[in-house]
Amino acid sequence: MDKQKGQIILILILVMTVALAIGLSIVQKSLVDVSTSSKVEQSSRAFSAAEAGIEKALLETTITSHSIPSGFLADNSSNVTSILDTGLIPPNAVAGARQDALELPNVGKEEIAQVWLARFDSTANRPPAYYKQPTLEFYWGNNSEDLPAVELTLVFWDGGKYDSTKWYFDPVPRNNGFTSVTCTPSTPFRGLLTYQCMQPLTLGTTYPILLRARMLYKASQPIAVWAVGNCPTGATSCEDYSIPPQARVIVSTGVAGETQRRVKVFQQSKVIPPFFDYAIFSAGTISK
Repeated sequence: MDKQKGQIILILILVMTVALAIGLSIVQKSLVDVSTSSKVEQSSRAFSAAEAGIEKALLETTITSHSIPSGFLADNSSNVTSILDTGLIPPNAVAGARQDALELPNVGKEEIAQVWLARFDSTANRPPAYYKQPTLEFYWGNNSEDLPAVELTLVFWDGGKYDSTKWYFDPVPRNNGFTSVTCTPSTPFRGLLTYQCMQPLTLGTTYPILLRARMLYKASQPIAVWAVGNCPTGATSCEDYSIPPQARVIVSTGVAGETQRRVKVFQQSKVIPPFFDYAIFSAGTISK
């Protein structure tokens, strides 16, 4: 009889241990779920606040200094902590120096990046000339094992009409008839990235309007364009040695609880759609 009582006690202890372990695991999982749910909610609120900061910056006429909004949600649990706005970039060169490079975000598949070389903010049909140097440096690629070829289109005014010329460069032997280039990693002045390839472009005496770039074989590669030549010391204007300031970068930081989210926007002026690079031919009149 005593032996049976001892067995019952052991069984009860074993059952209680198992039940306690199950209970603790359920409690732990519940705590993890609550913590994850709270972090997800805070992340969503912080992201919404950061987006609101971007929208505020885009709506304001002053593009270099923005007041910090706060309390976007009813309980004031999320706020914008900072809005950084570069204003128009790249700034014009200063006398005795070279202009900063213009870096554009990754160019995805079927996307075309563009850089204005004439005064794009003019309403004149044939925008006034801006950059007047005979050469321009073009940078692309940030992965030495995934180098794309590039197609460049220069739109220019030949004195009587608009015209264009193309270059095709490829750092990888592909038997495609492109101009072969040897890439050496380099970073343009005050640039943020190191690019695998750089190619000088000869503009000659043309009246350049804009440069358009398309990645081939690979996608999602950053590019940069750098004006060539220092603005002469003592010059009163350095526009001839600068590409037009034409983009801006806005970075907004939102915070909710212990979570911080950051939204970065690259805004470029007067972007021409990709179909600009293609022509439609028809034997008859095209109606729309």
